[in-house]
Amino acid sequence: MRKPLTGIWEVETVRRTLAAALATSALLMTACGGTATSQASPTVAATASAKATATESPDQVLARLYEAAKAEGTVAIYSSMNNDDAKLVFPKFETKYPGVKVVHTRASGEDLTSRIVTEKKAGKDLFDVVESNLFEVQFIIEQGYTQKYKTTTFDDYPEAMRGADGAFVAARVNNDLPGINTSKLPAGVTVKTWKDLCNPALKGKIAVEQGDVVVYSALRKILGDAEAQNVLKCIAANAPSLRSGHTEMANLLAAGEFAVTLSSNGHRLAQLKADGKPIDWARTDPIITDVQSMALANKPPHANAGKLLMEWLTSNDGQLAIQATGRVPANPKVPPKYPDLTNFAKPFYVSVGLRTDYDKDADFWRQTLGIK
Repeated sequence: MRKPLTGIWEVETVRRTLAAALATSALLMTACGGTATSQASPTVAATASAKATATESPDQVLARLYEAAKAEGTVAIYSSMNNDDAKLVFPKFETKYPGVKVVHTRASGEDLTSRIVTEKKAGKDLFDVVESNLFEVQFIIEQGYTQKYKTTTFDDYPEAMRGADGAFVAARVNNDLPGINTSKLPAGVTVKTWKDLCNPALKGKIAVEQGDVVVYSALRKILGDAEAQNVLKCIAANAPSLRSGHTEMANLLAAGEFAVTLSSNGHRLAQLKADGKPIDWARTDPIITDVQSMALANKPPHANAGKLLMEWLTSNDGQLAIQATGRVPANPKVPPKYPDLTNFAKPFYVSVGLRTDYDKDADFWRQTLGIK
C-alpha cells in the first residue's frame, strides 16, 4: 500500500531520489534541504549464504542463527506490510523463536526510502531487514545500504522472486487488479480489461491510486507504448478520483464511493468479498504481479536475528503465515488463501528492468492524470 507523503521536503526527496537513481544511480538527496550530491559507487560485498553444507543441515543453520539471535534479543524490520497483517505474521515468528522480539516499523515504500536515506546519511544503522516494493528496495540496494544474503530456501523461489546474486528475496507479492463494486457498476457495463475503464459510462466513477506509476510501466510492456498511453489518457478523460493508499481506496470502493479502481491489491479485494461486500475484480490477462522484496541491511544492529527472520519468512512456516493473512505468498508451492486471485491467468512480474524508464513513465503518469 502507498500512503500519502507528508510535507513538501519528503515528497520532493523521495521523488527526486528515486528519479536520480533511475536516471544515473549516482545522485542522492541530502537529508535536509534537497541538494543533490555526488556519491561513489558502493563496494559490492561477497554474497553471504546460509545454505546447508555437507556438514550442516538447514535445521542446523537455523539453530545456529537462533542461538546467536537470542543474545541479540530483537530484530528490526522496516516494512510496508500493514500493521493488521503484521500482527498476524510476526507473533508466529516470536512463538517459534522465544526471546527474539520483532520490532516492525511500518511505512509506505516511498517513506521507507526517505527514512533510510536520512538515517544512513546521518550515520545511523537502525534496521536489520527492509521489505517493500521491489522498485524501492532496489534503490536502497543500489545505494549500498544492504548486503547480499541467500537463505537456505533461496533456490526454491522463481527467478522473478530473487536477485540472482542474493541481493534480495521475496516473501510475498501483490496482485494489482482493477477492483469493482458490483452494486455501483452502471447497467450494461462490464470491466474485464484495463481498456474497459475507458467506457464513458464510468466518468466520475473511477478511482486511481496516485502512486501507481508501476502499473502504467507494466501496461507499457503488456499493451505496448501507444496503447498504454491511450488507455491512461481515456481513463484521465473519465475524471478519476485520485487517492493515496490502496487499503483506504479498497475500503471506499466497498463503501460505494466509486464503482471501479484502476488497480487495487487483490488480497484486500478478496478479503472484502469474503466479508460479504459487493466486491469483485477484473480477470486481466496477464495479472500484474508486484514483487515485495526484502534485503539484509549492510550494517544490521542485530545481524543474526535479521538473517533468522529472513529465513523464517521464506520458509514453509513463514509462507503459511503470510497465506493466512490473505496475501499471496511468493513461493508458488504455497497456494494463496483466495485461489481466485491467481487461477485465471499467468502473472506478469514487475521486474527491476521496468525501472529503466521510471522518470519518463512517472512524468507521463503525473501529467496525464493531473497529479501535482
